Amino acid sequence: MQEYLKFAQELAEQGGNRLKKSFGKLKSDDIESKGSHDLVTALDKEIEQLYVSAIKKRFPGHGIIGEEGAEENKSAEYVWVLDPLDGTRNYSIQVPFYATTLCLLKNNEPILAVISVPPVNKIYLAMKGEGALLNGSKITVSKKTEMLKSSILYCHTADERGVKAAEKYAAKLKLAAFNADRLRTAGGEMGLVAEGLAEAYLLDGLPVWDLAAGALLIREAGGRATDFTGKDWVPGDQNILVSNGTDIHEEVLKIINT
Repeated sequence: MQEYLKFAQELAEQGGNRLKKSFGKLKSDDIESKGSHDLVTALDKEIEQLYVSAIKKRFPGHGIIGEEGAEENKSAEYVWVLDPLDGTRNYSIQVPFYATTLCLLKNNEPILAVISVPPVNKIYLAMKGEGALLNGSKITVSKKTEMLKSSILYCHTADERGVKAAEKYAAKLKLAAFNADRLRTAGGEMGLVAEGLAEAYLLDGLPVWDLAAGALLIREAGGRATDFTGKDWVPGDQNILVSNGTDIHEEVLKIINT
């Protein structure tokens, strides 16, 4: 496992350095639309290819699933899940909060996660059963139990269903919690929950590359990761609630399901 972790951390550092170096330098030709409300940049593709090439060279029998279309041997025992630029919209409009993430699944279970957040020089690491680290130091979720003292983060898809659902629960969360915000970088936001700076984060209708690394990180930091019914989250579930595992988790579930 340490071999995998060192490999993933080095890759994430390479990707993060590339993102940091190019921040604020994208030209209009470097940004494309993936749909009416979704973007992809030349860097998304470049960094994903960097990761894919390195994985195929080092671990040729492993599978790969990447946000920008990489797909290799998805039925393999070990599968890498990649999000080369998590927070593309932020990056494209020069909001300095974005991440790059790698997660290793074994038999469809997350066993290793690396989340690099270059603008704030943070690298989160987690291995199943080994706890969670931030820049080499152990981290744990917060101990807060009261919604009115808690920070809740959320995200959603940009289609009509996702927007309408978020409008419904976001207003309730903003009134029930100390604050509820959308920062548009899943990995970075779940990192904030893992290190105790926020109490919960929910995402609705998003794919595995947005969810897997953060789910493992938060569980290893002592928190909880479920779907919106309260069942333990597994890869393939398209919504997730991660939290510090206190009563706040059940309170958020109640809000989003009413």
